[in-house]
Amino acid sequence: MRYVALLNFYVHNSYISLSHCEAFLGLMPCAEMTAVRQHDFISNLSEQAQLIFIELRETTTYITSIQIIHYLVAKEILNQLSESRPQSETAMDLLQEKVFLHHRFGREEFIKFIRDLFIKRDKKSRGDNTDSLFSPFIEHVCKKENPEKAIEVLKHAYDCLGKDAFFAQQLARLHYNYEKFEEAQQWAEKATSLLPTDSFILDTEGQVYRKWFSYRVDKKSHEATPEDIIQTIEMALKAMKCFRAAQQAAKSEKESMNNAGYFGEVEVGCRLLNLLSTLDVFSKNTSKEHPELVLYLLTDYIPEDIKKPWAKLHSRLKGLRQNIYNALDWISEDLSYFQTDKNQTDEDNEREEQIPNPRGWLKRQCKVYATFLSSETLMEENGAESKTQLIRQMNIYKYGGGNVTTILSFLSDKNDKKAIHTLEKIISFFSEDPQRDNLEDTDRIHYILCHFTLAYLSPGSSRLLDLQTLRELSMPFYKKRKTTFPASAHFLLTLLYWPDAALDKDSNSGKDDILKSALETLKRLHDIKIKDVAPRKKKIYTIFFLGKGYGLWKIVPKTKIDKLMKGSLDERRKMWQNGNVWKIGKYIQCLRE
Repeated sequence: MRYVALLNFYVHNSYISLSHCEAFLGLMPCAEMTAVRQHDFISNLSEQAQLIFIELRETTTYITSIQIIHYLVAKEILNQLSESRPQSETAMDLLQEKVFLHHRFGREEFIKFIRDLFIKRDKKSRGDNTDSLFSPFIEHVCKKENPEKAIEVLKHAYDCLGKDAFFAQQLARLHYNYEKFEEAQQWAEKATSLLPTDSFILDTEGQVYRKWFSYRVDKKSHEATPEDIIQTIEMALKAMKCFRAAQQAAKSEKESMNNAGYFGEVEVGCRLLNLLSTLDVFSKNTSKEHPELVLYLLTDYIPEDIKKPWAKLHSRLKGLRQNIYNALDWISEDLSYFQTDKNQTDEDNEREEQIPNPRGWLKRQCKVYATFLSSETLMEENGAESKTQLIRQMNIYKYGGGNVTTILSFLSDKNDKKAIHTLEKIISFFSEDPQRDNLEDTDRIHYILCHFTLAYLSPGSSRLLDLQTLRELSMPFYKKRKTTFPASAHFLLTLLYWPDAALDKDSNSGKDDILKSALETLKRLHDIKIKDVAPRKKKIYTIFFLGKGYGLWKIVPKTKIDKLMKGSLDERRKMWQNGNVWKIGKYIQCLRE
């Protein structure tokens, strides 16, 4: 009874086959006499047990199983039994029952229930009340007994169920959550050795080093030795390396979209930048900037004090800027594709931690990243062109012009005046004459997008170029078709070359070809991005609508429509789906039918 109660309470819709029960009780059923067989089993139950069990029959295989009448009854049974025997010991006893584990009838379902007992986490997206860090059973043992018991029972499950990589993963997570980092490292390495190409397991290995790094930083004292600092930096770099491995593995997983590696790399990288900024060798100047740190990370410059002690770190630290940039850029591109509603979660997502507002998170991390890698003081000084160019790009990043998502975030800024001033400053940072200065491709994307954003916030801004000039600036996105541009470049082409009543009065096959090519490329890139993931799990994020204006002003940001619409998210979606939005005057005035 205690085994059934344990499973029925913690694993919803679980059951144990009648055949398993008979084998456990040592009964020898007669295959031709099912009624007698059931009678023999029932007769071996106590009177109380007969009242709480119900019989289930599988409709295709006709396998008979038993289940407690309600999970709350199972809970009460467990509570009463726990007074004399803790639940962890009941689970240990269950794992030692070889008859249960090796009985061949219904074995697959039974083993699945056992696995779920130990490693399946609660998810609100599956109808659970909470999002748990571990399975409810493991969390109960940690809370009501102690973490050591939870670790012990998970280790036993790992041994009894065939040294499963996902059990090793849970052991790594459990250890680092209780600051047992060396043991966590060992279990993470076991998990990756068993499943070396699983992105979620590789992410867990990165999380081990991330938590360990954070622990060392939080505990860092003024008496920390240079060797301690080097070890802490090494920890961060190991974490980032693991997260990059998770990123690569995720690309080949066709049925999931695990972006945890990118978020993990950014979080560790930004915290590492913050740590470096606190070191005496990279002290602040009177403007509260870190010019020594900027020069160290962006150029070949190495301060004398760390030249030899950090010899093994220099090459990796000088790649820090680019690694964080790549991860931020990927996250930004991903967020420009898909919706990230707070109440929308992917039920297959097994990330270590959920980020409730990814766009807000990205904006904050970009600011941290750029703060430690930008210096207006250095921009004003004379220097090599390449150095000046890189520092200029980081200043653009600092003000929010470094990626698609942060630029678009100005549309929802509560202070329009401040947003306008910042956008105009960003545009001035790019170039006074973009056609002459030959912007880099990424800068070209961001420069043009800044114009669409500013055009909505301040239609009369003196910084705005006209639509025709922006079309000319965007031509490399079409002409250099052998170059792999991000989706945002082709998206801009659709905005720029969508027929304009003022500029495109006469038909032009060249413009039509550009628009057609951009749309086809966007479709192809989307199909690659979405892989085999169900569209319901990754819904497209709408950025702009087509309005009734001309030039840059024919593009209407979604944020403007959101401000006009009322009701819940589902109600607003239904308005678009059933076409009711076109029956409301204030929307008709803004949008083109």
